[in-house]
Amino acid sequence: MQARSGHIRFDKKVKYSDLLPIYRDIFERFLVETGQIPEEEPEYTEVLLEQNLIDLRNNRKPEGYNRSGSMRMIFPICEGVEFYLYGRGKDTEVPRITELISKLLKKEGLKHSVEWDKMLLYKKK
Repeated sequence: MQARSGHIRFDKKVKYSDLLPIYRDIFERFLVETGQIPEEEPEYTEVLLEQNLIDLRNNRKPEGYNRSGSMRMIFPICEGVEFYLYGRGKDTEVPRITELISKLLKKEGLKHSVEWDKMLLYKKK
């Protein structure tokens, strides 16, 4: 069975502002790899990215990418710094894209762990 969500949880010392230097690359790679770059309105993507960067500059939780499409990148409301990739459908590439983003974070020196299918929706009763 393939994972439907990949969770990236950062070390307790990592702050949202620490993601600023790498966030543009993460955001753009996510959109390219998931085929979610809007062709008609490229400025739409730039506005979303800039809103996320403003939040990171102010050490706040960014929105990520929570639009309709095959995958989403969500920064949940929680105490630590984390985000997850969520695939909508059976044929998503959640593991591949999560690992790709994890490699980018490792190159930047951001300590984190990767977990799979940790959404409350998938917890067994």
